[in-house]
Amino acid sequence: MKNNLHALWQFFFGDSARAFGSASVILLALLAIAPAKNHFSEWRHYQKQYLHLIRGRADAVTLERHFQGGIQQIWIPEQQVTDRCTTCHLGMKEASLADVSSVAFREHPVIPHKLTEFGCTTCHRGQGAATTVEEAHSATEQWEQPLLPAKYIEAGCGQCHLENQTGTPFLNQGRQLIVSYGCTHCHTIKQGDGSYVTPDDDPPSLKHIADKTTREWVYAWIKDPQAYAGTATMPNYHLSDDDARDVSAFILAQSTPLEPPLQPLKADTKAPADPAAGTSLYGQSFCASCHAMQNAAGMMVGGNVGPELTGIGTKAKPEWLQDWVGNPSHYDPGTMMPHYRFDAQQVVTLTGFLESKTEPDFIANVHLDPATPEQIEHGKRLVVENGCASCHDINGIKKPENFAPELSRIGSKPLNQLIFVEGVEHSLPGYVAGKVRNPRAFGPSLKMPQFKFTPQQIDAITTALLALTDRAQSQPPTMRIASVQQTRYQPAGNAGQLMRDLRCFTCHMINGHGGDMAPDLTWEGTAVQREWLTQFLKNPETLRPALIRRMPKFNLTDADINTLADYMMTVYQTPEFDRDSLLVSQFNPAQVEQGRQLFYSKFACQSCHIADYKNDKGYIGPALAATGKRFNAAWVYHWLKDPQALRPGTIEPNQHMTDDEARSLTAFLMSLKSGGAQEAMKK
Repeated sequence: MKNNLHALWQFFFGDSARAFGSASVILLALLAIAPAKNHFSEWRHYQKQYLHLIRGRADAVTLERHFQGGIQQIWIPEQQVTDRCTTCHLGMKEASLADVSSVAFREHPVIPHKLTEFGCTTCHRGQGAATTVEEAHSATEQWEQPLLPAKYIEAGCGQCHLENQTGTPFLNQGRQLIVSYGCTHCHTIKQGDGSYVTPDDDPPSLKHIADKTTREWVYAWIKDPQAYAGTATMPNYHLSDDDARDVSAFILAQSTPLEPPLQPLKADTKAPADPAAGTSLYGQSFCASCHAMQNAAGMMVGGNVGPELTGIGTKAKPEWLQDWVGNPSHYDPGTMMPHYRFDAQQVVTLTGFLESKTEPDFIANVHLDPATPEQIEHGKRLVVENGCASCHDINGIKKPENFAPELSRIGSKPLNQLIFVEGVEHSLPGYVAGKVRNPRAFGPSLKMPQFKFTPQQIDAITTALLALTDRAQSQPPTMRIASVQQTRYQPAGNAGQLMRDLRCFTCHMINGHGGDMAPDLTWEGTAVQREWLTQFLKNPETLRPALIRRMPKFNLTDADINTLADYMMTVYQTPEFDRDSLLVSQFNPAQVEQGRQLFYSKFACQSCHIADYKNDKGYIGPALAATGKRFNAAWVYHWLKDPQALRPGTIEPNQHMTDDEARSLTAFLMSLKSGGAQEAMKK
């Protein structure tokens, strides 16, 4: 063997001429490897497949003219994007290839920006500079960001768009779940524009909890919140019986009496309330606009702004219910619930109705001995360790800071900083989804409790969290659509105090502050007539017949109504035009008739609105049958010209009316002065 190797060496390198010749052949072979490897590269295979595909199509000439061979690259230095994806994905801009089965050659779905504007990896992730499928799509030793699974693709949009978008329902839902379940009570989430995600779940203070409920109810609630209310957002800490016993002992022990104290039930409140009267008052007060309650058929009916009331009679003490119905801000000054100004009999009636809504099985098997000092002290330690004060105000316990990890960049978390357990996919999306699904599976000592999310909700939350990336934090401001931050506007004077007492901002937006359950009132003084406004505040009527939610009657005095009306008519006016700049007296019958024809023919307004309760069937928009009694003509005219200019985000389309069309349509609408929906139904 040794002799054979020596002979072979002599043959190739026995003298200088042989050595030179052999080295030249070896060098030539090495030089040939690179172009040969390039010739047989994977991307060339895809380009050959593409050409073979398009040459059999009717538009082959056009497609071949658009084809560019070789490695293609999108380079966006300000975003640190270098993408070669279009080297293989050759049909992304070709609308005629939408029917192609191969994803690589199919047209890209319609998106609101150019494909070359942001590149591919900005949204899809993956390794943009790679030219093989394995390196571009998958995680490798050198690259931890594989392509996002298709179900999380909206996370890419969330890096730039901090506001909800119509094309990202999953992302929108995930973000809403994060705020409505109070995730940011414990986790800090700072967005790319510098704003922080704030929770809106409004967990109650526990400082006076003994005035509201019993230790037995607190114990049962802590053990399993969803056993009391399926809609409860509080998670389950899976406490042992002894731990729940001790926590309930501390929660009740730290409670202090309200000041002024709750009043005992009046003698007449102890008699059984009339169920029919209570049901009627509950409905007339539109409590279901905010609160859900299980009906006789077992269906949950109502809103989700306030807590579920199915078992409120088991939860709340009668004295507390009486006080809360009378004036909610006595127990909770920051509550979103308005002060209804019920009279004494109404308080009795509604309190009795709520007392009758019980879930006796919830606490039937709870039997607690008087708490010992050791149990109370142990309960306090558990409350501190589990971060209960992150959500609730508790006497003697300070709200913890940085109780849970910050999530501002969780979408770019390196895998080597994560701990995976059996059954969890070894990827960032797999880790995030697993953590949301079952946090205690990652370690029994972890503090994160168990939320009762559906699989679809888990995917939505994961999508929202994956949008929180390094790119989202570092990209140029010009590439970011910032979130709209609420102002701190507060109305002044007596009217401002009334509006706070009525919690107007729970439903209405005014000057950039408030809710979106009811119309924006920023320009209400320009929009409506004072006489209509005072009548509406005295007895709100249905403006949208198809909606269950409606403004309740607050039993305001004439003085209160005048105070509110004067303030709104004076302060809430648009500077763009004078509300008296167009008078009804300026319209003639011909304009009214022309406006009628425009309403029913050219613009087909009756598709969404009702001008005549007997004949029109439009239930999408507000009823217009009493426009002449409700609105000012100048407001109607400018609204018809450009609705978005007066209320950005309204679904009312801009019909691009001419001035004459807008005036004629205004003339017709201002001629409509019938009563509201209730009055029409009586006829």
